[in-house]
Amino acid sequence: MEREPNLVISSASQRVVEDGVPFKVDIYKLEGGDGWSLEVVTEDGTSIVWDDLFEDDQAAFEEAISTIRSEGAVAFANGGSNVIPFRQ
Repeated sequence: MEREPNLVISSASQRVVEDGVPFKVDIYKLEGGDGWSLEVVTEDGTSIVWDDLFEDDQAAFEEAISTIRSEGAVAFANGGSNVIPFRQ
């Protein structure tokens, strides 16, 4: 039986505050995987996950910061155009 790969958490993962709005930036990949996944979680628990993988964890972190700044931290956190809510 083949074992499941471990999840590797990047040291670039961190909590950031932009314009007074906190975000959790999570960057991870499967052990032996080719690319890094990026997830940004808002203070209310909304998770935004990028579809594309990143070549390295620093590129993923830079994309998170760039997107938060370009969307505007408050709009990003309050369900801007990039957030699709799940049906209740």
